[in-house]
Amino acid sequence: MRTKDTSMTVVLLAVAVLGNGCSQVLMRDHISEGIIEYALSFPDYDPNGLMVGMLPERTTLTFGKDKQLAELSAGMGVFRTAIVSDNANQRMDYHLSVLSKKIVAHIQHRDLSTLNKEEPPLVILETTEVDTIAGYPCRKAIAIFASIDAPEIELYYTDRISMRDPNWFSPFSELPGVLLRYEMVQHGMRMRLDAVAVRSQKVDQELFSLKAGYEQVSPEVLDHELGEVLSTFSL
Repeated sequence: MRTKDTSMTVVLLAVAVLGNGCSQVLMRDHISEGIIEYALSFPDYDPNGLMVGMLPERTTLTFGKDKQLAELSAGMGVFRTAIVSDNANQRMDYHLSVLSKKIVAHIQHRDLSTLNKEEPPLVILETTEVDTIAGYPCRKAIAIFASIDAPEIELYYTDRISMRDPNWFSPFSELPGVLLRYEMVQHGMRMRLDAVAVRSQKVDQELFSLKAGYEQVSPEVLDHELGEVLSTFSL
């Protein structure tokens, strides 16, 4: 009788474990199309500062197996970016819209030093730590910068989203998975991204096309314009 009761207890425990979110994550299949929504925060900004209301709170990443589109809006829609990345050919179209000005730069791998020139050399250390973010299991890595003034960055990435070379254009290009929690710095602005939702769905491939109505400029010109805009948020 004791053996039967014990067996029933084991079965009930197994059902409970299989029904919780962690086990559903472990059983979740890989996805190759969908949308990731990130919450944004700015660690260096006073939460009660004058410019906080102008900063973005969300950004989205629409992805297919070989392409991705990152979109961000700030300043109540005055400032918008749309970055279309062709991962297979390692090139991107960086769209920037500020009021009536709309420009786009076609960026090849060789141009990345222009956009990432502020990033000091770094080393990425893998850890054995894991976490679940937006329902997906993630491994933790740490980015350690050569500059003593640059704080370490915790990076969480998942292998359950099938995307070719998702980080080829970033300082974290050696990571083999899609980042769901990380930080980035651009023109002195440090931004933290935390995935809050990952939706598997069919994606319209037209979203990855060059947007109409944008004037083509060099990567250097786009970087200058981007710096001018971001500097206004530091007031």
